[in-house]
Amino acid sequence: MLLRNSPHKKHEKSSPLKCQGIIKDAPTERCCFTDAHVDRIRHCFSANAVFKSFAPTALSDFVSDVWVAFPATLFTIGYSYPFPTFTQSFFSLTGISYIQAMPMIWRVLYTFERIIEQKGIDLGMAELAELYDLTTFGSHRYLLKRKAGEDHPVFKVTKNDTNWKRRFFFVRRDTIPDGKDLPKEWATHAISIAHLKLTPAARERVLAFKKLDPEVRSFQVIVQDSQEVSSASATMSSVGKSAKSAKSASKFGIDDLANVKSSRKKTSVASPSASAPKAPIRGKGKKRKALEDLQGFPLLRQQFLDYVNEKLAEVETYLGHVEDQESQIADLQQMGVLKDLKIADLEKELRATKDEAAQMLINMDGEKQEITQDAKVSAAIAMYKIQLQMAAEAQDPAFDKSSWDVEGWKARLAELEDEDEAEEIPMLEGGDADKDQGGEAGGDGAAKV
Repeated sequence: MLLRNSPHKKHEKSSPLKCQGIIKDAPTERCCFTDAHVDRIRHCFSANAVFKSFAPTALSDFVSDVWVAFPATLFTIGYSYPFPTFTQSFFSLTGISYIQAMPMIWRVLYTFERIIEQKGIDLGMAELAELYDLTTFGSHRYLLKRKAGEDHPVFKVTKNDTNWKRRFFFVRRDTIPDGKDLPKEWATHAISIAHLKLTPAARERVLAFKKLDPEVRSFQVIVQDSQEVSSASATMSSVGKSAKSAKSASKFGIDDLANVKSSRKKTSVASPSASAPKAPIRGKGKKRKALEDLQGFPLLRQQFLDYVNEKLAEVETYLGHVEDQESQIADLQQMGVLKDLKIADLEKELRATKDEAAQMLINMDGEKQEITQDAKVSAAIAMYKIQLQMAAEAQDPAFDKSSWDVEGWKARLAELEDEDEAEEIPMLEGGDADKDQGGEAGGDGAAKV
C-alpha cells in the first residue's frame, strides 16, 4: 500500500489544491485529520490508493483535477470505497461532492444500505425522495430533513459530531475506482430530489419500510472511539450481521428481570414441626403495573433524544444561515462602497464632459466668426474686382454694353435679396440712363453749336 508521504511528492507539487472561496478560513474549518488518522482508515480503500500528505491549513472546499476530498466520518461507521449502489446513486443524482454531505446523510444512507441487504426491500432514490427532503446547512453543506408532519424515517441519525468539518483527507483520483469521474468542484446550484415520481410499486416499498420495527430503522454501528477511527471498522455486511446478533443477544424486558432467581443455593434450617410464617405481600398489582409502564421508557427516551438532536441540527442550520446572511450583508456593504465610488467617478466624468462641451461651443463660435469674416472678405474682394472690371469696360469706347446680361443679373439678385433691395436697381438704372441721355444730348448740342 502506498503511504501518503512516500513516492508522490513531485506529483503533489505539480497539482496544487485550489480554494473555491466557499468555506471561510477559520480554525474551526482547517483540517485536523493527520497522517496517523489516515493510517487507521487506509484499509477502507484499495491497496494502491495514494493519500495526500496532511496540511494543517487545508480547507474542505479545496479542489483539484488530481485530488478528491473525502470526509472521515463515513469510514468510522463502516463504509469502504467504492461505495454501495444505493449510496453512490444518491451522489450521482444530486451531483454534490462527498465532502458536502453532513454526517447525518451518511448515517441515513448507511441504514438504508443495511435494510436493503438484510430485509430485501429494493429501495431506491424515489423512495428516499418520498421520505426525505434535501436541504442545505449553509455554505453549501447538505442534510436530509424529514417530511413535514411525518415521523423520522430513520432513528438515531442526528448526533453531535465534534470537529466533523475538520476531519477530511484527500486521495489521488487516478488511484481509486471512478476517481476521475468524481466532481471536481462543489455543487453550488439549487439541488432537489422532489421531482422523482413514486410508482405504485415504489409506494408499496415505502409502506413496507415504514412498517419495519423502529429498532430495525435505527442507525446501528459500534465505534470504539467517536474521535478516533477504529482500524477494525467493519464493512457493510459485517456490521449488519454483528448488529443483528447483538440485538438478539440483548433482547429481554423488565419482566424477565423480575423473575430472575439467584444462582446461589441457600441452605435453610427449619423445624419439621413448624413452618416459617409467610409475610403478607402488599401492592403486588401496583408493582407489576409499574414494571409494565417502565417498558415504554426506552422508546420515549429515544424519541426525546431524536427530538433534541433534530433541534440541535436546526440550530446549526440556523447558525449556518446567519453566517451566510452576514456574509451577504458584508458583500452588499462592499457593493455599496463600490457603488458610491462609481457614482463619484460618473459625476466627475459628467462634469468633465460638460466642460468639454462648453469649450467646444466656444471654439465653434470662434470658428463661425472666423468663417463669416473670411466669407465677407472674399465677397468684398470679388465685388471690387467686378466693379473694377466694369469700370474698365465702361471707359472703353469700343466696348459693346449689350453683352451685359442686366435682366439676368436682376433675376439672380431677386432670388438672393429682399424685394425692397431689388426695387432700387431700376431706379439706379433709370438715373444712369438719364445721365447717358443727357450726356448724349449735350454732346449733340455741343456738336450743333
